Formats: sequence, structure tokens, C-alpha cells
Amino acid sequence: MAKYRFPKSARLTSKSDFRAVLEHKLFSKNNLMTLYMAPNSASRSKFAASISAKTAPAVVRNRLKRLAREAFRLSQNEIAAGFDYLLIYSPMLSKWSRSDIKKISLNEVRQSLMELAEKGQRLFESRTF
Repeated sequence: MAKYRFPKSARLTSKSDFRAVLEHKLFSKNNLMTLYMAPNSASRSKFAASISAKTAPAVVRNRLKRLAREAFRLSQNEIAAGFDYLLIYSPMLSKWSRSDIKKISLNEVRQSLMELAEKGQRLFESRTF
């Protein structure tokens, strides 16, 4: 069961970590989220989730971040290792009703994360060759 852990060492925590991922300018997006990726020198991927305070109340934002962290925890062995991932929820969620945002499920977030990570990996490979 240890392969599904998500310790603090696997999280992007500092402002410089976030900036490094954003400055790499490798991203893929859909109507729910944008996933930024940057290669790292470690064998372990790092992850963080963010959502604007303008998008939804704190309770809803925290739930969405928990869903994203759980989706990453469950999927970390299936997505490309050696990358730092920063998931940013779409500001367009502010136009959704609160009940619609609450209906977002773990499976939906996980599926989106996997698709965006695969798309980002293909973009990365096309840039390097």
C-alpha cells in the first residue's frame, strides 16, 4: 500500500517551486482545469493544486483541491514520473452554480488529470525531438 502514499516531499510547496513549473510553459487544459508540467531531476513527481478565491467559496475550493490531491495520489504510478505537476482549476468554474461544482466527482477529476498528463507528456516529447 506504500505505493499510494502522498507525503509532503511529493508536494510543491514554495513559491519558487510554483514559479519554476509555470515558467517552463508546458501545459495542457480542458474545460475543468489546466495542468502545468515541468521536468525535474528527481525520480519522484511533485504535485500541487490551486484554485482562485474568486472562483468559489472556501469550502468548495478546499474540496476541489482535496479531490485533485487524491486523484494524483491514486494515479501517480500511471502518469509520467520525473515531472512536477501544477493543477489549476479553470476560472470558468465561477460561472457554474455551486450545486454543479459540488457534483464534480473524484473519477471526473482523476480522468481529466490522466488525460492532461498524457497530453502534456506528448507535448514534451514533441518539443525535445
